[in-house]
Amino acid sequence: MADDSELAARDRGLSSLGLLMQLGGTVFASATIVCTFTSLIGLRGNAGDMLVMLFILGLCGVRSMFHRQAGTDLLYGRRGFGVTEAPQDYLAGVRRYVTIAFIHTVVVGLLLWGKYDAPVSAVVGICAGLALWPAVLAIVLQLPAFKPFKTEMPATEDKGFEGASILMATLGGIGVCSTTVALLVMLQTREFLMHGPGLLMRLALIMMVIRSFIHLQAGVAGLRETSVERSVELANRYASFGVITSFCAGGALLLLSMATALNVLALAMVCALVWVLMTWPLIIRRFFSDRQFSDLVAGDTAPTHRRARDAGLSGLGWLLVTSSVLVMSLVIPSLVTGHGIAPFGYTKLLSFAGVDFEHSSWWTVGFVLLQAWAGVELIRMGSMHRAVGTLYAIAGAVVQIYLFWPVLDTLWHDSDSISMAVIVGSLARMLALPVATLILVNRRLAPTALARFRTRKP
Repeated sequence: MADDSELAARDRGLSSLGLLMQLGGTVFASATIVCTFTSLIGLRGNAGDMLVMLFILGLCGVRSMFHRQAGTDLLYGRRGFGVTEAPQDYLAGVRRYVTIAFIHTVVVGLLLWGKYDAPVSAVVGICAGLALWPAVLAIVLQLPAFKPFKTEMPATEDKGFEGASILMATLGGIGVCSTTVALLVMLQTREFLMHGPGLLMRLALIMMVIRSFIHLQAGVAGLRETSVERSVELANRYASFGVITSFCAGGALLLLSMATALNVLALAMVCALVWVLMTWPLIIRRFFSDRQFSDLVAGDTAPTHRRARDAGLSGLGWLLVTSSVLVMSLVIPSLVTGHGIAPFGYTKLLSFAGVDFEHSSWWTVGFVLLQAWAGVELIRMGSMHRAVGTLYAIAGAVVQIYLFWPVLDTLWHDSDSISMAVIVGSLARMLALPVATLILVNRRLAPTALARFRTRKP
């Protein structure tokens, strides 16, 4: 990822990577909580297996929290024992996470091989998938372009706002597709909506759709606005509404669980969902508010805000890289063992996540490698970043449609309105990232635009 262009961002997009690592760490931690309660219920009466499984899941939870903390350190630095000490060693959290992740991978591999007598190929495939992301981060830490960030994280001209806006616009578009499909499907189940919990779920989904549109609007506006104050205002509005909708969705699910079969697993799932839904709004609020506050404290000495040299595309690059690593970590076991996780009944579910087992896994590998290449070029902002990004957007969209075709074909034969809604929404969600890449890498920019605080008239 060595720089070969003056367009590269000063921080190499690490602020966007920090946001993504905070979000990913929380999502993985919440999934660990649900898996823990599921294991407690499923392994009831088998104390030996339960202790081993709790130990493995406990390590997974520790790894997830170090993952989140690594993202926090990238954004705000690691402070000493004194409250007033300046941030230092922005990459310390990433180094700790890499160490913890490799230890977790080795321990899981040993337990699978020694305790559960798993085949060597399965152990190697699973460990390779678990070690892929920390290996990528370890390589990044060793690159000359990233070593100077250990003691100082240079601020970009726009404080990283445009990169964060790109993440918000892209994730907001995916959220709009997903929540709209869920709402349309629920509207077709009229008998269910006649009951109180069903009505609350419908209202909660309507609020989630509105939340996604506000999320998308805040991201798109952040790409067009030159006013820092306006960007912070829109981010805070999304964050406030996001927290409210998180509790509303959790309350609706809790009442629905009480009306059907309330148990410990249902409560764990509700708590995990609320935690995940609240995480991203709070992350965004702190990110925008912290950078606005630093400028307010600096006063007249604060640097003038301009559009970043990379126009936030390094943030899109890290989104492409993290997405490709996530998919590849699921595909690697399939490549090593020949069947991977498909026999466990998750083939269709993983198809919605962009992982295909109906065709050869090498189709997915090709798509992932193309996506990762586009991400690396956007982080470097090399001379080919626009061409490679466009190639990924077009070819990636075609490959995604081809890989998703078995699911589309299955749903198409069931021609009711629910199936049609799922077809359109799922396809739009899967194409959101390639389409966003195509638009963003080819948009016309005004690099000299200034971003200033607005002054209110008395």
